[in-house]
Amino acid sequence: MVYLIGYMGVGKSTLAKLLAKLLKLPYLDTDHEIEGNEKRSISEIFKKDGESHFRMLETELLIQLSARAIIACGGGIALHNNNMELINSKGVSIYLKASANFLSNRLKDEKQNRPLIANIPEKEIESYIKKELQNRSPFYALSHHTILVDGKNEDEVLREIHALISSF
Repeated sequence: MVYLIGYMGVGKSTLAKLLAKLLKLPYLDTDHEIEGNEKRSISEIFKKDGESHFRMLETELLIQLSARAIIACGGGIALHNNNMELINSKGVSIYLKASANFLSNRLKDEKQNRPLIANIPEKEIESYIKKELQNRSPFYALSHHTILVDGKNEDEVLREIHALISSF
């Protein structure tokens, strides 16, 4: 399995879909799988049951995954329940790394669909993301590979991913 790891808005889902199509493998998005299993949105899960419940659902999903696939992981999956150890034991992890500026520009228009930044004023999003990236960095660094995505288009990043996993 190939796991794409990184902060929200970095392009994990888009790139995982493209890679899965290229390699003729199934595509799976952990957030979408959880929403489907729970029959409600992640925002609803956060509001009703809290973040810790959502994080347990992520871990349970990771444990259940067994088929060869390309997996787009939720942005916070790496931080909880030794998920990176689990991910790395089951496949290849690739951290899609982006700057706070790049991410804030991508996320400003979709704040309402992102529970972790929905209530943050637009002018504070970049500094919030910068702090979050610093906190998450030790976890993301556990990935087998890192690809910088700032200033690159989807095809460039896809080629880099494909080169890393050509033996997959």
